Amino acid sequence: MSEVVRFEYIKPAVARPKETLLRVVAKEWLTPETLRLAFETASGEPVSFVPGQYFSLILPADPDLDLRRELRPYSMWTHPEESHQLVTVARMVEGGRGTSLLRDVPLGAELRFVGPLGAFYLRRPLHRRLVFVATGTGLVPIRSMLAELVRSGELAAHDVTLLFGLRYPRDVFALDELMAWAERFENFDIVPTLSQPDESWEGARGRVTDHLASMELPIDDVQVYLCGNGAMVQDAVALLEERGLDRRTRRIVLEKYFN
Repeated sequence: MSEVVRFEYIKPAVARPKETLLRVVAKEWLTPETLRLAFETASGEPVSFVPGQYFSLILPADPDLDLRRELRPYSMWTHPEESHQLVTVARMVEGGRGTSLLRDVPLGAELRFVGPLGAFYLRRPLHRRLVFVATGTGLVPIRSMLAELVRSGELAAHDVTLLFGLRYPRDVFALDELMAWAERFENFDIVPTLSQPDESWEGARGRVTDHLASMELPIDDVQVYLCGNGAMVQDAVALLEERGLDRRTRRIVLEKYFN
C-alpha cells in the first residue's frame, strides 16, 4: 500500500454556532425555481462565518399540524466582507417545508437560524491547481469561496477551473459575474455545461463529471472542491480516486446538496 503524503493544513478561525434572529430584507427570483434571499440582524451588525459555511433555518414544531422542530441548511452566497447581510440562493423544491416558508415569507419577517455550521471551506495552504465542481445551487458556497480568492488576490496566483453543471437553459444563473471574473483573471476558467440543452445553448454540453474526466490534473498538486447532488459527488470522488487522488490527503473536499 502506497504511503499517503499529508500536509499541515491551517484550520480557519470558525465562529461558534449560535441561534440568531434574522429579518428578511430582500428577495429576488434568479430563475423560475431559484430564489435569492438576503437577511439582516435586528442591529444591522454582521454575522461571522467562513466562506463555504451555511446557516440552518429553524422550522419550529407545530403540534396542531403534527410537525416536529426541523433544520434546513442554506449556504452563504456572499463573502462575509462583501456585505453585513447574510445572502443565500436556494432552489425552491415544490412541497418542501423550507420552500413553502421562504417562497411566501414577506419582507420584514423575522426567522430564526443557527450557525455558522459546516466544514466545507478552503484548505490552506492552497495547492497550485484548484478545481471547483458544482451542480445547481451547489454553486452557492463555491461562489463564496471564489469571492475569497478574488479578495485575497489568490485567484491571480493559482490555476483555477470551475465546472458548473445545470440541466436546462432556464436553470442558468450567476454567469455574468463568473464570466467577468474569468475575463479579469486569465488563469481562471469557467465551464458552464448543460446536461439537457436545447438548440439555443452555445456552451458546453454534458455532465460535469464528463468534463472532469477529460481534464489533465497534476495529481501531486491539486485540490478539488465538490458541491452538488449526491450522485455527482459520488461519481466525481470515484473518478478522482481512480486517477490517484487520495481523500485522506484532504485534497478532495465535498458537500452534498439536494438540488
